[in-house]
Amino acid sequence: MEKKECLSEIKTGCSTVTYKARLYDRHQNWISGTKQLYNQVVWHYYQILMNETQILDQSNFLALRVLEEISIGTKEMRARGEEPVWKLENLPKIPLYFRRSAINMALGLARSYFVSRERWQEDTKRGVPSPAASLDCSIVLYKGMYRNFQKDSIELKLYNGQKWIWVRYPYTGRQIPEEGRILSPTLKVEKNAAYLHIPVERKVNDIRTVNERMEREETICAISFPDNDCLAVCVIMNREGEVKESRFIHGGAEREKKRKQQMGRLEKSKESRKGDNKNRTAESDGRENQEIYKKIGQINQYYAHQVSRKIVEYCMQRGIKVIIVPNYENAINFQTKGYLHTNGFHWQGRAIIRNLKYKAFQNGMVVTTIRPYHIADSCSECGKKIQRYNEGYRASRNYYGGQLYQCPNGHKGNAALNTAKNIGRYFLRRFQTEPEKEAMENCF
Repeated sequence: MEKKECLSEIKTGCSTVTYKARLYDRHQNWISGTKQLYNQVVWHYYQILMNETQILDQSNFLALRVLEEISIGTKEMRARGEEPVWKLENLPKIPLYFRRSAINMALGLARSYFVSRERWQEDTKRGVPSPAASLDCSIVLYKGMYRNFQKDSIELKLYNGQKWIWVRYPYTGRQIPEEGRILSPTLKVEKNAAYLHIPVERKVNDIRTVNERMEREETICAISFPDNDCLAVCVIMNREGEVKESRFIHGGAEREKKRKQQMGRLEKSKESRKGDNKNRTAESDGRENQEIYKKIGQINQYYAHQVSRKIVEYCMQRGIKVIIVPNYENAINFQTKGYLHTNGFHWQGRAIIRNLKYKAFQNGMVVTTIRPYHIADSCSECGKKIQRYNEGYRASRNYYGGQLYQCPNGHKGNAALNTAKNIGRYFLRRFQTEPEKEAMENCF
């Protein structure tokens, strides 16, 4: 294979991942009250921007200074005894960083509205945007609103109805990496619980694009997602399309067992309520079983994270920098057509891919996609249409669920492995020279 004359330099960058931590239930009314006050301040500045739209023509920094001047005044104005035009009234004293967080939130909301309005004016087929009628914003905590951020606790500045006080909150959640830089957390209230959403910025050693990487890379990893007991099949290939090794990541049977347990609980719950009230609606049943549905969602999320993490670890061990997956976002096929199946289970391929993209990027790898057409119904060796089957059953072209395959030319094997090979070879055709294409044809 010819060496590339012009090789791209490795570029560095950063990645931001948000960690969720639950605060212990302590002074929940203070958190709720502080959030209510925050939304009142945001609403005040939002109304100013709706009336003084010229402020939005300036940068956020200058707009913030203008909004502070017309809402709290300046030293010169106070010396002259002048009142600000848009004075914050009927509110307690607002701390500096609390106010600036609210102003930036209002600027974001106002800019979003006017951008939507401009788009509507260009294309009137869109729905007419309207200004917000009310707000329910979560508090973005700037440095002056939190302190003593430890591994298991944090101090928050809250309004208790009379004054601002510092309150220490223990919390639980994933451990925050020490090498990352913590950005402004967001305090969110969900029903009777409070959570901190903590963005952490980490350095990424390689942010090159796919085209730049393929100038150097000699191997890639192609992945298919069969969603049976095997949740992912990884195939490492060289530039000629030759398979170097493969790995099957299992766990689907264990996941199905856990999900069916929850569905069994759901069925028992429905049976026990059949005679309670004939006027029950699907909506009320859904509310009562929300905890079960949430548990099923957590199971799905757990395995999506687990499988994506195993893929990243496998690729790191093999020195892989480019990962190829099918683009299922807009495709409709037998796996995605019934995305929410009748038993309430989701196909996990999309969730695994979403998690895989950011996990791989954090570790200096890139995930790219190919169109998913004919990757599962064609033989990776000869390109002929395949027939799917399970052990002990006759092969059929319409048997999509079969884990094995065979083609008219006698090629046979694992269907998910065949799909992964097709994914890798379809991708490689974009970057191969004519000699490399001929070498790949000889691999079939």
